[in-house]
Amino acid sequence: MVKRRNIFVTVIAVVCMLMSLFAVLTGGGLTAYAESPVSSSDGTYSVPVNLKGLAMGAENFSSSATVEKSGENYYMTFGHSSSISDMVLESGNMQTGYTVRTANGWTYYTYTMSAERLQSSLSFSAYINAMSRDVSFTITLNLANGTRTGDYVDVGERPAEYVPVIQTTAGNSYEASRGSVFPIPSATATLGSENLDVSISAYYMQGGEQTEVPITNNSIMLDNVGEYHVVYRAESSTYLTNLGNPTCTEYDVAITSVAGGSTLAKFEDANGVLAEGTSLLASRITSGSSVYTTAADKMASIADNFEVFGVSLVGTDGTQVTPGGNITLYLQANMTYDRNEVAVYHMAEDGTLTELSADGYGRYVKFDSDKTGTFIVCIPGVAFVMPMWGYAVIIVACILVVAAAITVTVVLVRRKKKSKETQ
Repeated sequence: MVKRRNIFVTVIAVVCMLMSLFAVLTGGGLTAYAESPVSSSDGTYSVPVNLKGLAMGAENFSSSATVEKSGENYYMTFGHSSSISDMVLESGNMQTGYTVRTANGWTYYTYTMSAERLQSSLSFSAYINAMSRDVSFTITLNLANGTRTGDYVDVGERPAEYVPVIQTTAGNSYEASRGSVFPIPSATATLGSENLDVSISAYYMQGGEQTEVPITNNSIMLDNVGEYHVVYRAESSTYLTNLGNPTCTEYDVAITSVAGGSTLAKFEDANGVLAEGTSLLASRITSGSSVYTTAADKMASIADNFEVFGVSLVGTDGTQVTPGGNITLYLQANMTYDRNEVAVYHMAEDGTLTELSADGYGRYVKFDSDKTGTFIVCIPGVAFVMPMWGYAVIIVACILVVAAAITVTVVLVRRKKKSKETQ
């Protein structure tokens, strides 16, 4: 009886082992297995990210990337926490096509890539907010250990692998008086070494509807109070979107037409150097434009807190005017800036900075200048950033202190023990 029972138990154990082995070999509907998105079917994959290129702060970047495959098109999503900003995928003299979204305090970029680039090292630059410094790092995707998580989801048209870069002095947003003329700043566009044409259109937004605005002599009339838009567009058939359309980039400039004049900036012409009827056109320039990028680079060693403004003067015929002498400009800077400490710089087109004498004037910053163009208002001062070797020195010092403390303790214990033995 005991022998039969032992045989029965053995058979059951063997059956269980065979079932477990079968489940492992077939997936059993439960066990995931490694699968590279490059050599597999269309779908969505989770892929481990090798962050060894980061000296520190790896926890602020995605430890795994999402790779979507649709035919020959690949889309890689990689992100960072709120401790990081201005992350850029280095692409030589090109601009990789991407979309961006935020979720739960993280920012995620979805880049369009070829299979070849997906399998290579990817170089990034990013700004660490707490340390006030830029870092460069390289990541690789462990594609061989990817895991399929689902089918590819069609979300419509996606950017091409590379997109045009539009360069213009135009700011992101302007304030101007109703009835004035808005002269449209010029723009150029490139795609690597390819020079592209830039088309410009304009519309007026009212009640959620767009009404086309005619462009005459490269300017538009701000006939109504409200929001106008000027849209720059560049495209090329060198690269195509997933729908087969030419790659393209658009740069949108918003102009708020107000009654009674702009509150963002104003001017006084006490010396009478301007023709009657001259009006001021002011813009606040933020990240996303080449002008802001240059200004941020120049401010890196001067100020952590700064704002960039674009100022131009316009004649009654819509042409830009250059002052024949000093005029007084008032810029509405950040209200948190101490007006007793504020400084103003004029930035020339080549990036040269000239500091101007400035004073606080209520909510404005007041200064004299015979120039228009780009002005930077800042609070001078850059926070101290511990260099990487500084952290190494601190660690070594701590180790030496601990080692010294242990040594002293051991010596004292031995002396005490020896003293007891001699008594």
